[in-house]
Amino acid sequence: GVQDALPMIMTGGSKTAQQAKKLKLVDQTCDPGQLLQCALATARLLNKGEMKLPKRGELPWMSAYFEDGIKSYSFLRDFYFGQARKMALKQTNGNYPAPIKIIEVLEGSIAKNALGKDQGYEMEADAFAELALTKESSGLRSLFFGQTSVKKNPFSGAMDVKKVGVLGAGLMGSGIAEVTIAKGVPVVLKDVSAKGLSVGETNIQKSMQDKVKKKRMTSFEKDVTMSRLIGVHNDMPSWKDHIKQCDLVVEAVFEDLSLKHKIVEEMESICKPDCIIATNTSSLPVSEIAKFSSRPHNIVGMHYFSPVPKMQLLEIIPHETTDEKVIATAVQLGLKQGKLPIVCKDVPGFFVNRCLGPYIDESMVLAFEVDDILKLDKALKKFGFPVGPMVLADEVGVDVAFHLHNNLIQDLGVRMSGANIEAMKAIKAAGIKGKRFGCGFLVYPPKKASGLAALNPFASKPSPTPNPVALEAMKPFMKPGKIDEEEISLRMSARFINEAIFCLQDGVIRSAQDGDVAAIFGVGFPPFTGGPVS
Repeated sequence: GVQDALPMIMTGGSKTAQQAKKLKLVDQTCDPGQLLQCALATARLLNKGEMKLPKRGELPWMSAYFEDGIKSYSFLRDFYFGQARKMALKQTNGNYPAPIKIIEVLEGSIAKNALGKDQGYEMEADAFAELALTKESSGLRSLFFGQTSVKKNPFSGAMDVKKVGVLGAGLMGSGIAEVTIAKGVPVVLKDVSAKGLSVGETNIQKSMQDKVKKKRMTSFEKDVTMSRLIGVHNDMPSWKDHIKQCDLVVEAVFEDLSLKHKIVEEMESICKPDCIIATNTSSLPVSEIAKFSSRPHNIVGMHYFSPVPKMQLLEIIPHETTDEKVIATAVQLGLKQGKLPIVCKDVPGFFVNRCLGPYIDESMVLAFEVDDILKLDKALKKFGFPVGPMVLADEVGVDVAFHLHNNLIQDLGVRMSGANIEAMKAIKAAGIKGKRFGCGFLVYPPKKASGLAALNPFASKPSPTPNPVALEAMKPFMKPGKIDEEEISLRMSARFINEAIFCLQDGVIRSAQDGDVAAIFGVGFPPFTGGPVS
């Protein structure tokens, strides 16, 4: 019926075999291992006329009553599809024309009693042709081809990675280990202490258990996956024996250059000569990390994005003397992990953070020019970003955003010179650090409602509000003016796009497609645009 069909048509969402059978999309299900046998048995029974076909087209009485109502009464039809339009516009901010067109065609087909008839098919074909010519269709097709392109390894000589070492069992390290064991590659996860290792292993275990709960994997599959994880720490005499067996080691420790130098030196004394040492740095130059290495040709940057299990992008950063086979192996491992690997030049910020820097810089200019900092988030979400710049700064960490600014200003110069440095210092001095510290630009409501609000299923979800501490720190520097949403989105997106073009021009990325895919999957640049370079 319409109630079940409309969400599926609009989102393109998939259904499990059990859900599909319940919806009568399929007649029969079976164990995946018995698919061929069941199919053959069904074909034989059908051929002999011995199988009773299930009844199709019959709806439960409540659904049938609803279907008759929207077909017979225009006021019910107007109300139902009107609500569907409101929901679609809320979820897409009006940036995707397809959901609205789908509703229009379905509503029109029902009104004209044309469902499953030539007239209905003609309406659908006309709407499809119209949508195919939109700029949004062009942008999404470009993104699809870009994704397909980066899923092919352009480098030759990739080595077979049979075991991976991950140094550091924190959020990034445990995430890297999780996506690796999930694809069948054993991992040695090392931390300095048993306590740190335990936290990392618990994080992976919890993530796997969540998948079991959601029926994305079975308990048996979870146990098999976890069996590929070998946890070691400094107090275990055998940890070096395990690391020795690794073909590639990823360090995911603090962003401290001297610490990374020590790790490279230690790994080179333990690992086999052809072992690749990858650094998960987000800001330090890979060439500097490889500076005192005895085998610099084996060192490469592999910048994962947090949270690793959810973020598809992976930046691969070779330095000047990195071997091509090392780059090829890093790309191949990224593909095996289910990532979209983009090879970037070893410059400050690499690609995504290099583009993000000027974007955040402009937000720190606009924050002092608007009468309400929430306007920035509203404008950029309407433009198509998943989150606004104030939420992004809080999520990333205000200290990290300021560090990124200082790191890039030396290299980009005037392209990073918009924000008021004194104002940024005042914000930092006021203790504005970000969401995880409980003191960011915004104050966030609790995830779960309490009191009477928890009992009200129709209560609207409270939104973040400006932090009075942040507003007080910003007050001396405020110069509010009349700036509309269009100007905000134009100024901020232009800073991102401008830097993306500079990156293409300067060879920071290998192609326009790489830049588009990286921006969309790295920071959520609006997908319907095709990407900042497109």
